[in-house]
Amino acid sequence: MGADGIEISLSDLARIPIGELLLQRHEMLLIERVHDFGPSHVEVSTRVTQNHPLVEDPRGMPAWVGIELMAQAISVFSALERRAQGLGPRIGLLLCARKFEARTPYFRVGAKLSVRATLAWRDATGLGVFECTIRERETLLAQGQVKGYMPEDIDRFLRSAAHG
Repeated sequence: MGADGIEISLSDLARIPIGELLLQRHEMLLIERVHDFGPSHVEVSTRVTQNHPLVEDPRGMPAWVGIELMAQAISVFSALERRAQGLGPRIGLLLCARKFEARTPYFRVGAKLSVRATLAWRDATGLGVFECTIRERETLLAQGQVKGYMPEDIDRFLRSAAHG
């Protein structure tokens, strides 16, 4: 069951190209696949590859990249909600990460990471807070609270922010 009671089967989720849900491209498109989606959560995954520009050989991907993984998971959640309404993805802004705790300094090369974002709070203006975790199998590697904002009109928002 998807957001707002719209049914999205797991096989349907697996067939959606991630590039249709996220606006990031090339090396900054960190998420590879959607595994689960519900009214208040999404679970996505990625694999840490040796040749990725954010990987520091031989240590792996710095754990601080986990904040971006969490933000992209949230973007997938929002894109799936919008898709259920016949709309495309929209730019969202990462406002802050609170209580981010990494239990490892690096995500090892070859690790298959599962990122879960659970909606904790959202208002009508597009401001939302998600509780997020990153796991490799059952092992918790990182967790945190991510706050984001998805303005109705990003261009108008940026113009108003630039002109105070």
